[in-house]
Amino acid sequence: MSSLILTVGERLEETHDVTSWRLLPAAGATLPPVQAGQCITVHCELDGEPVSRAYTLSSAPQDPYWQITIKEVGRVSAHLRQHLQVGDSLTVNGPFGEFVARQGRAPLLLSAGSGITPMWAMARTALAQDANADIRFIHSARSEQDVIFARDLSELALQHPGFRLVTVLEQSAPEHPWQGRLSAGMLRELAPDLLSRDVYLCGPAPYMAAVAAMLAELGLPAEQLLLESFGQPEPAAEVSSEAHFWFDLAKRGKRVKILPGQTLLAAAEAAGESIPFACRVGVCGACKVTVFGEVECQSTVSLTSAEIAAGVVLACACTARSDIRAEL
Repeated sequence: MSSLILTVGERLEETHDVTSWRLLPAAGATLPPVQAGQCITVHCELDGEPVSRAYTLSSAPQDPYWQITIKEVGRVSAHLRQHLQVGDSLTVNGPFGEFVARQGRAPLLLSAGSGITPMWAMARTALAQDANADIRFIHSARSEQDVIFARDLSELALQHPGFRLVTVLEQSAPEHPWQGRLSAGMLRELAPDLLSRDVYLCGPAPYMAAVAAMLAELGLPAEQLLLESFGQPEPAAEVSSEAHFWFDLAKRGKRVKILPGQTLLAAAEAAGESIPFACRVGVCGACKVTVFGEVECQSTVSLTSAEIAAGVVLACACTARSDIRAEL
C-alpha cells in the first residue's frame, strides 16, 4: 500500500496532555475512503531512525480531513506533541482496522482515556446517518479536565436525545453523579438493556480486561463484544544474542534464526526472506501467517476468533517462544 503525504491544517489542544491534528491532502487530491473506528500508521524519524505508530482516526468519514488525537505517552507521541505544527508534512499509510460499527443492534460505547477516539468517530458517524440513533456512551476519565472532546460531546448529547452520554470520573468531583471506577453495578444501572446491544470497548489494557470480565459476568455473549486496546506492548526482556529459536518457512524450504523478542517479520527480513506487510504495527492484517509452535502475540486486532484458533498470527506483532514453523 502506497504512502500518503498529508499536511497539518490545524492543531487543537484538547486537554493538558492530549492534542489533535487535522491532516489535509494535497491541493486537488482526495483522501481514501475510511470507516469510523479505523486507524492510520504515522511514520516519522526519531533520533535519526525511522519509526512508525498506529493512531485511530478521531475524525468521521464525512469530514474533509483526517484527525488524529494523541496523548503524550511514549517517545513517538511525545515527539509529535512537541514538534508537529501547522504546515508540517506527515507521511502515513492506511486506513486499516476491523474495529468498525456493525449494522443491526444499537451500540453501547465504553471507553477510557484516549480510547475515546474511535467512539467519538463512531458516534458522530451514526448520528450523521440517523439523527435519532439510539446510542449509549459511557466514558471513564481521571477527572473532568481529562475528558477529551468534553464540550463537543455535551453539545452532541443536547442535539440528539437518543445519544445518552455518561462520564465516570475516577477522582472525586462535587455533584458529579458517577464517581470511582466503572463497575458491574454501574453498567447494570446505566445500560439495563446492554444484552441487546453490540458493545464497543476501547482503552488501556487493564481497563479493558476489567470491563470485559464485567460484561461476561453480566451475560453478554462474546460475539456482541468488539474491542480495541490502546497502548504499546511491554518491551521484551533482554536476552543474550546467542540465544535463538529456529523459524522454518515450510513451503520455501528455508530455516532462519529468530531471536527472543524479535518479530517473525523482522527475522524473515534479516534472513533476506519477504513476508507481505503494510503497517508494521499489528493493525492492518497484511502480514497474516499461520504458525505452529509457541508464540507470543502483541496484537490480534485484525484477526477473527476463527483465525486465532487456527494459529494465524500477525508477523509484525508476534515473537517466538519456541522453534516454530510457518506456512510460507
